Amino acid sequence: MTQTQQGYSHLNYSDMSSDADSVAAVFKQLVARLDTMKLVQVTAVHGGGEGQPAGTVDVIPLVSQIDGNGYGTPHGTVYGLPWSRLQGGKSGIICDPQVNDIGYVMAADRDISKVKATSAAALPGSWRRFNIADGVYCGSILTVAPTCYLLFTSDGHFKFLDVSGNVIQSSSNGLTVTPAGGSGAVITVSSTGVTVTGNLTVTGNLQLGGNVVAQAGGTYAGSISVAGNVIAGVGTGDQVGLKTHIHSGVTTGGGSTASPTAGT
Repeated sequence: MTQTQQGYSHLNYSDMSSDADSVAAVFKQLVARLDTMKLVQVTAVHGGGEGQPAGTVDVIPLVSQIDGNGYGTPHGTVYGLPWSRLQGGKSGIICDPQVNDIGYVMAADRDISKVKATSAAALPGSWRRFNIADGVYCGSILTVAPTCYLLFTSDGHFKFLDVSGNVIQSSSNGLTVTPAGGSGAVITVSSTGVTVTGNLTVTGNLQLGGNVVAQAGGTYAGSISVAGNVIAGVGTGDQVGLKTHIHSGVTTGGGSTASPTAGT
């Protein structure tokens, strides 16, 4: 590039080649002052989290500014931009931004500072327009592969994977909860009931509304061992304890006792 082809400030040599080009250059510079959508990287996160409203982020625009000669000037940090969260009323999905996330900011056409401060309708805070200072961080792009996620599949099912590798997944057979690595107890919920493959520990009371049956649905042929008492008919007039009940009509010899006495 020769001396006559060098640019000056934001102008390059072609912008000064004619009056029409000079006027066009002025319009280009006016348009260039309008922030619309900018790629940014998150440098700090303020607020948010479980049980809290969405907070704000500090960001740095990633596409540098250039002058008429093509020399770049990095942007400075833009502070306190609110982020958007998928929420309706008091129901929402919390997946807040993290430092170093790459996302994009949409700039409002007016100064929104007063609305941000009051969460109510207000006049613009200044005359500025289409400025990144009035932007909203709208979410991550150019991301890394997640290790914790909620996936909705094209066939209408979902899969949830937590950071430990535990999986909750739906299918045509119901809902399955599988521990990390596939080892350990597996819980399957379907139209036929709940199946636990592995050991089951219950902390608290276990209440049955039906019978204890064998796998095929018939009489349970195994043994049931308990350290305490087994009570039948709890809360009824004929409640009987296996260890504590007594019998009436006891006689010596080879006769049989009467039925257990209720209430013991």
